Amino acid sequence: MEEEKYKKIVNFFFELLHLKRVPRSGLTTIGIKDIDSVAEHICVAAQIAFILGKIEKVNAERAALMTLFHDNGEARTFDICLLQKIYLNNHNDAESEAFLDQINDLPAKEDIEELFQEFVDKKTPEAQIAREADKLELALQAKLYINQGHKDAQLWIDNLRPVIKSDSGKKLLEIIEKCNSNDWWRTIPEIEERINKLEK
Repeated sequence: MEEEKYKKIVNFFFELLHLKRVPRSGLTTIGIKDIDSVAEHICVAAQIAFILGKIEKVNAERAALMTLFHDNGEARTFDICLLQKIYLNNHNDAESEAFLDQINDLPAKEDIEELFQEFVDKKTPEAQIAREADKLELALQAKLYINQGHKDAQLWIDNLRPVIKSDSGKKLLEIIEKCNSNDWWRTIPEIEERINKLEK
């Protein structure tokens, strides 16, 4: 492969790094500071897609790969929230165009484009799982903010509910709403034991 092609690949990698600096936008409207980045969102959502895909017995690897690439265009368009979408026409087209420009001339262009189109078309079980994972990650983030006192973050959970169609996705969302975002570390046996001693 020619050096110029390697240079394009490296530029793509640098653009991926830019996603670490692109903030998610929606929850800033309720005063959230230090909002998570698009890259952080993608990392968690892809792992959710893999696990949800396994539970739902679909191609979990494909669902995770779809989720891994689905927001890459936001390196160029930034994250567009519901409030912004009211005023921006063709925002989905702009993000798709940005995505396709990003992957142009990459060695795996056709494979990545196929994954992206499958995600956009929403016709396969894997695409549905990828979309649910995208929203479940948002639900987790919103729940974290609710636990920090931002009660209006519940609106984001309520808004994403119609996208969650699988039985497992619905169950996960139900449990997310019941849980405290600190339960993961408080229930580690050694820590739970110490907490119980302190509470006596």
